[in-house]
Amino acid sequence: MEENGEGSTRYAIKQAGDRYYPVIVDEEAGGHYEINNPLTGGVLSYKSAEAAEAYIQRARAREQQE
Repeated sequence: MEENGEGSTRYAIKQAGDRYYPVIVDEEAGGHYEINNPLTGGVLSYKSAEAAEAYIQRARAREQQE
């Protein structure tokens, strides 16, 4: 799992098979939380690590605007 932490929220990319899952890391809880896809209600996943990283960059930008 590739970890990328900045600010108050830490994000990472978890790989399972050929899919990449952006996750929110909560070390105090002993793990991570998967991010839900707002369109389908399922878990958000991508076919490439670059697409998952782009999601994380957008999430950080939104977090900084708040």
